[in-house]
Amino acid sequence: MKQKTSEPPKKKFKVVFADPPFGRESKGEAVTESPNLGILYIISYVRQRLPDIEFIYLEPFLSMQEHLEKIKEIKPDVYAISFTTPRRELSFETIAKVKNLGLSMLMVAGGAHPTIDPQDVINNTPIDVCIIGEGEETTYELLKKLQAKEAIRDIIGTVNKEKDNGVRPLLKNIDFLPAWDIIDFENYDVAVSKKRRMAYLLPIRGCPNYCTYCSNPVWKLEKPWVRQRSPKNIAEEVNYLYNKGIREIYLRSDTFNVDIKWCLEVCDEILKLGLKGMTFQCNLRADKVNSELAQRLKAINVWLVHIGLESANDRVLKGIGKNVTQEDNLKTLKILKEHSIKVYGFLMLYNAWETNGRLEYETPEEVNNTLEFARICLRDKLIEYISWSITNPIIGSKLHDVAKKYGIESYNVKIGNCMRLPGISEQQMIDHVKQGMILQLLNGIQKGMITKKSYKRAAQKATKILNM
Repeated sequence: MKQKTSEPPKKKFKVVFADPPFGRESKGEAVTESPNLGILYIISYVRQRLPDIEFIYLEPFLSMQEHLEKIKEIKPDVYAISFTTPRRELSFETIAKVKNLGLSMLMVAGGAHPTIDPQDVINNTPIDVCIIGEGEETTYELLKKLQAKEAIRDIIGTVNKEKDNGVRPLLKNIDFLPAWDIIDFENYDVAVSKKRRMAYLLPIRGCPNYCTYCSNPVWKLEKPWVRQRSPKNIAEEVNYLYNKGIREIYLRSDTFNVDIKWCLEVCDEILKLGLKGMTFQCNLRADKVNSELAQRLKAINVWLVHIGLESANDRVLKGIGKNVTQEDNLKTLKILKEHSIKVYGFLMLYNAWETNGRLEYETPEEVNNTLEFARICLRDKLIEYISWSITNPIIGSKLHDVAKKYGIESYNVKIGNCMRLPGISEQQMIDHVKQGMILQLLNGIQKGMITKKSYKRAAQKATKILNM
């Protein structure tokens, strides 16, 4: 009797999802506070539908060498990198080096920058396909066709060298959890937190507002601009993370209180879990806070909220499309203080906008008002932490179009990228940024916030001030 020969095992189809490699020294910095939730959601969504694919995530704290070594070892069928515009240069360098490994694989790019400027990526890198907008369903179709050895040229939601296939409609049901099981939380650290182990959670996709300076292209190419997960599904994820050892969660959507009724329901579902020792942070809008919401946030142990105050001037707030007033800001800060919830306030300097075909921008006097407002809020304990940025027109924002139209695009100065605003000198901007940074640093020292964890950032900030 003739013996049957066994067939060799079928090669596993492997897909690498990657963040740009920022290096081990980036640990504790903003870029490595959390794994990429966009990537984790895509992996979760696709592997439910294509369970025979092996997914590997190359995380942001890897060095370039580690990143490349892992790809050589894995030999994936698909390499997919996700990045934003500020990370363009590092990402382009990474893509080129991965290509030079000489492996046979499809190279894909997704995230904010490939979404807003796919031709930049296609024309200036060896990327084969850009995924535009929300990535779950597009990635699923792409990988399904690749496995079946079918053509991928015409997939909706992709751009390739031959064709732009347009934008795919957004998912209607976002009640599913990211692929947390592939993450070691010990690899991540957050600058401001109460507990050692912390995770980001995304209760909402999108934002209902369209501030001039903001670019959120992944979820703003199609409507609806806001999609909320069900309160029960959010509570399910909170419980899952708690059982993984997480004791602090940052509800990281652009605005948690888009809908106060829904927000209260989310708090109620979390409260029902009865999780001892769990704390929270979240992002809020100042015009949608009342005492009932503050009480409910306090009940689930929200100890810190992040609010984009931006400016102390109603003219500026209206011009940039913030749709809040200084009265809203102050009212909300007082309500939160009454409920012992701390505030991380974000402020911007020298914003610009267009009104009736005319360029307008924040004046030095208005910047002084914002600085004085910040000083008073810190003194009166209405704000606990403060962060500054000089306004830079990000590609994909309305401000970017305005800056281009009026020839005030960003340029490099001592303080980073900023716009050329008529009648305002570089030195005026430098002086104001220096004041803001000193205020931030002194606040940290006075309140004992300069810990081992934040020392590196504080030292960098002090050096920057001295060199201005």
